[in-house]
Amino acid sequence: MRARPGGASSVAKTSDRQDTASRRRRRRLAPLDRRAELVEAAIRVLRSGRDEGNWVAAVTREAGAAKGTFYLYFPSWEEMLLTVRERLLDASTVPIRNALASPTPVDWWVILEDGCARFIDAFGEFDRHHALIFHTGAPEGSTQALSPSGALLAALIERGVAAGCFGPVDITAASRLLLAVAHAAADAVLAGGERDRWIAASLALARGYLAPPQVHFAAAAPATRRR
Repeated sequence: MRARPGGASSVAKTSDRQDTASRRRRRRLAPLDRRAELVEAAIRVLRSGRDEGNWVAAVTREAGAAKGTFYLYFPSWEEMLLTVRERLLDASTVPIRNALASPTPVDWWVILEDGCARFIDAFGEFDRHHALIFHTGAPEGSTQALSPSGALLAALIERGVAAGCFGPVDITAASRLLLAVAHAAADAVLAGGERDRWIAASLALARGYLAPPQVHFAAAAPATRRR
């Protein structure tokens, strides 16, 4: 049977034109949007649980971008991991941001305790690649005093101190310590520990550290918020 003129060739040319048009559209993507696209692709690759021999290649393949594009936005894979880490923790800070922006009085203890539980869940969200995301050190030369999530937690503590809910503390140190406690609790849960038990223990530590003088709390009740 004779092939129809232009049959396969026409299909191939159409596919080539579509690919070229797609590449052109991608080249017009705004830099911030392209960067965000790479971060979301990295999260999808990490969430899949696969072990990749070349993480950068896996991420750019997932994003449909050239491998060199990655290095236009991230000088190293470690920088990407730092960004992914903050992107995951940032989702836990929405109630904190809302409370900080609220024009009405806020119960800072409620916001803090909810935030601690959310941080524990965020730290423990990735099982297989948890160590890769959260135990990889900051890139060499990093001078950031506080991470964005740490800065929000520090702002919460500062407002709580000003309102008299919390006692006077070193705010930066308190923020770092509470995040470290949340991370340690998540590690314990990932190792098989009971989530409610470790959240309750973390809240008890926070209360003991931040409580104003002469204020004592009863034993922390297990948090009921679930993922």
